[in-house]
Amino acid sequence: MTKPPCHSNPQLRAFVANCLMGGDAITETPKKWIRDLVIFECEGRSIQFRQKPEVINGNLDQFIGRCAETTEVIVANVSDADVVGVKLAIERICWLLSFVSGCRVICYEHEYPNGSGLMHFSAASGVAQHFRPVLNIRDGKQVKAFVEQTYDNYACLEQSRKLNVVIDYLAQAEAPGQLLEIRSVLVFVALESLKHTFAHSEGILYADGAFRKPTWTPGKRGHNYGFMELVKMMLGKVNMTCDLTSAYALRNDLIHSGLSSESFNRQRELYEDVHDLNREYMLRLLGYRGRYSPYAFERRGISAEIS
Repeated sequence: MTKPPCHSNPQLRAFVANCLMGGDAITETPKKWIRDLVIFECEGRSIQFRQKPEVINGNLDQFIGRCAETTEVIVANVSDADVVGVKLAIERICWLLSFVSGCRVICYEHEYPNGSGLMHFSAASGVAQHFRPVLNIRDGKQVKAFVEQTYDNYACLEQSRKLNVVIDYLAQAEAPGQLLEIRSVLVFVALESLKHTFAHSEGILYADGAFRKPTWTPGKRGHNYGFMELVKMMLGKVNMTCDLTSAYALRNDLIHSGLSSESFNRQRELYEDVHDLNREYMLRLLGYRGRYSPYAFERRGISAEIS
């Protein structure tokens, strides 16, 4: 068996799908230049995301609704012992890009060392979307700033708050052809997950199928926190408030009967409200500071700011 060539300063090369962000830095050749590069400074490394020319200069419609190969990633000076950590850092960046894009951005293949032909593949599912993103993903500078600002908090909370699960639910809610009832259930499941992991992170006792108040003792009925109480506590931790009365009634209708008596337009409004609640909470939880697009108003070009 022939051994792969020896590399003194090996690179890891990876490939990413469904990433429709614009570039921040310029690549120059003797005949032309293209702004196709975003370099994320995470984990003490420079992680280079280079977009395909057609992503930068082409019509995005060609990518929508399909799993599209969009991006090459290069990380320099990666030792054998570093591979797992570098791959994890790329995946975390992809989850953050999934959140701001509203679709699953996926690292589906990597080669190490670069040029060795030793390829490693991962299953990939999800399609590219460009509908009401959290940020202007065509602005590579803004996307870079978001990732670098939130990466450490994401890495710290990813497991305990199941952030990748929440991001996946929000992306699935926006998948093409999804029924509005299914969309609504998915954003509520995302909120339920955030509420559940919040309660655990606060050390609230979970016993006999409920989160219990300090006044509860084993065998006693009641003395449990309700959904609205826990959500209010969770939002308060990041300086948010929200009236979920109407949206929660829709959630109960969909969970218990599968249908709602509300009109389509009213269901759509409530879906947008809960989607926005998840969106703003995630941004605040990740420590983001700056402007973003609320889901309900993105189509009108209205932005909000977290200061």
